[in-house]
This record gives sequence, structure tokens and C-alpha cells, in this order.
Amino acid sequence: MNNAVQVTDEDEMAGLIRSCLPALETIEAAFVRDCWLREPKVTLKNFSRTWSLSAKALSEVRKRVLVRLKDLMTKKGITSIADIV
Repeated sequence: MNNAVQVTDEDEMAGLIRSCLPALETIEAAFVRDCWLREPKVTLKNFSRTWSLSAKALSEVRKRVLVRLKDLMTKKGITSIADIV
């Protein structure tokens, strides 16, 4: 029987996203950790309350995180999900 830990595509993607956290602004990194990676995930309502964000400000953080992560992934040579799996 093989007791080796199997790394799933989801685990690999989460690890890749975690590796980008230091390059993000504090609120962006917190958003990724709390709302995407953490279990149980923090709801958007609770995240915005914790960070005192208006709906508009939360929307901006969400948009900015996606653009920043895309740029960071591109710098790592990842241009599509197929590059990961």
C-alpha cells in the first residue's frame, strides 16, 4: 500500500497562489487567504465588515486581485490553467 500524499491539481493551484501572496498588497493578500484559500471561507460580507470596505471598495479589491494574480502568474510562465495541470 502506498502512503504517499497525492498532490491534487487544486492543491498545486493553491500552492501557486500562496506563493504570490507576498507580492500582493496587505488587503489583497488577506482577501485571497480569507475568501479563497481558508477553510471555512470568510464571506464577502464579513470580509468587507472586517476591513471596513464599502461594496464599491470590495469590488475594486476583487478586480485588482485578479489582475495582479494574472500578472504574477504570467511572470512565472503560467498563461493558462493547462500550464498547471
